[in-house]
Amino acid sequence: MGRRGLLFTGAVVGICAGVVFPIYWAAVTSFQYREQLYVFPPPFVPGKLSLGNYRDVFQGSGLAIWLWNSFLVSAAATTFSVVLAALGAYSLSRFRYRGRGAMGYLILVTQMLPPTLLVIPIYLIFRDLRLVDTLTGLVLAYTTFALPLCVWMLKGFFDTIPRELEEAAQVDGCSRMGAFLRVVLPLSTPGIAATSFYAFIVAWDEYLLSRTLISTESRWVSSVGLSSFIGAYTTFWDQMMAASLVVALPPLVIFFFLQRYLVSGLTSGALKG
Repeated sequence: MGRRGLLFTGAVVGICAGVVFPIYWAAVTSFQYREQLYVFPPPFVPGKLSLGNYRDVFQGSGLAIWLWNSFLVSAAATTFSVVLAALGAYSLSRFRYRGRGAMGYLILVTQMLPPTLLVIPIYLIFRDLRLVDTLTGLVLAYTTFALPLCVWMLKGFFDTIPRELEEAAQVDGCSRMGAFLRVVLPLSTPGIAATSFYAFIVAWDEYLLSRTLISTESRWVSSVGLSSFIGAYTTFWDQMMAASLVVALPPLVIFFFLQRYLVSGLTSGALKG
């Protein structure tokens, strides 16, 4: 291996270490006793491990309820986003009508607006609709933010599917919608999986809207619940790290089951066939 190869390998190892170390340190902190947190120098390999922090965050806080709320809101927002995005993306991909290009770019432009610019108008609209402090309002807000990019992700994938397959299905008696449901959607499984995972992560990780729209503790989602471990005078880092790892687990599990679809979905959607 030459000098360039050694430098490249060292850079890759350094980057991977920089990415993995915070996760490792969070895991170490979550299993430590509180008195071990303030030892200097800190032990990189802990001597004694404890599950007490995980027990405390479930018994002493509403983490289980917050996780359930997050799952309900994220699953609902993902479902609405993908269903609506599939219809919009199919329209942009297959139909030719005046203003189609402008509409597509207008949808994409909405992603350029920062959430901080929209949070106050959204709050005022939801207040008038009596959707503030409800999980339904949170689902609608998350769907609004995830939908534009979901449309473009699915459009890129629909563009790779030959039109001849739909035409053959229509010759055999399928309607336009029947061809979409029976031909296009089954062939788009990887793209739908990638889009669904993106929409789920957007809803699962979001904090600003959930902090603004939800005030009742029993309706908090996990991102808001994690911030409650930060106190005015002290922060229980051991419990916060334990709760953070628990909150990070559902997306990891979903990624594990969808990874084979995600790779093909993200790459195929970038090619035009």
